[in-house]
Amino acid sequence: MSKIVALYNNKGGVSKTTTNFNLGVYLSQQGKRVLMVDCDPQCNLTELFFASRDDLEEPDVQLPGTSIYDALLPRFKGHQGRIEQSGIEVSEHSLYSSLFLFRGDLEFSRAETYLGTSWSQAVTENIHEKNTYIVFNKLMKDIGSARGYDYILCDVGPSTGAITKTVIISCDEIVIPLVPDRFCYQAVKLLGSVISEWIENHKIISDSLVPFGIEPFEGNPKLAGTVLQNFKVHAGSKVKESYIKWQKKITEEIQSSLCKENGFSPKVGFNIEEPYTASIKDVAVLAPVAQLFGRAIFDIEQEHTKEASSNGQMYYGTVWQPWLDRMSEYKEEIAKIAEAIS
Repeated sequence: MSKIVALYNNKGGVSKTTTNFNLGVYLSQQGKRVLMVDCDPQCNLTELFFASRDDLEEPDVQLPGTSIYDALLPRFKGHQGRIEQSGIEVSEHSLYSSLFLFRGDLEFSRAETYLGTSWSQAVTENIHEKNTYIVFNKLMKDIGSARGYDYILCDVGPSTGAITKTVIISCDEIVIPLVPDRFCYQAVKLLGSVISEWIENHKIISDSLVPFGIEPFEGNPKLAGTVLQNFKVHAGSKVKESYIKWQKKITEEIQSSLCKENGFSPKVGFNIEEPYTASIKDVAVLAPVAQLFGRAIFDIEQEHTKEASSNGQMYYGTVWQPWLDRMSEYKEEIAKIAEAIS
């Protein structure tokens, strides 16, 4: 059975998409079949996925595969009761076998209205809205089962809107990326209550589905881990004091308010007393270089350093070695996230 996972934080700029892509690459290299689903109308994951292909650089070139919006539109319009997974075309990465993408779509922002209405009307006798409410979860389960994906990794925007909560409530597990700053601290204070409210609303809607012969889904995602992202260090690998301050405050909020009784709760094995599953230092120039080539950060090759060099020359020796060290460190942290969702 496929495990559906999202990296989610209602604050932007916490490297959700970058981490999601690198996690997908890592899992595929461990022999897992991975489907990444771009549910963010900004489509950054889609751009990153196809960056390794030179044939898609022109803006007028049609991206391959079915978009998430095109797939769901027949249900939104009421033309189909259920979306058949057999009609969905996904793309395999040009460098990483067993890594697939259900691509994003700028038009998917329109789904906010359709899904928002389903959340408010599915509890009524409106069959159309009930079927719309369950369509995303059913499609993910169907496509995962039929095509043998071990993991379905969903990329969502930094919002609390209808698209995001539809995706999150459909997940089995959530990983929360965090940056040690004031805004992430404020986000964590609210996040547990927000997700718990979604879970409670889902229970009410689920009860209304059964009398109409519509099978509800579980809708009870668990917290699999948190990831401390993008913190900076001084020379000598000492973490900056300002980051330590906010990390401490965020830790306190994770322990006191993130997980709610009878609501959003931790996965068995997650230690809320030591909540950071992984700690990823600022990777600086490695991220944009990796993005240029559609590669994982830990998979940059020496020749790619030409893009970071002021004279266009490839890095060697003592200049290349720090890159290797940082890539190795990064991969170790991604491996910890993979272990947390296993």
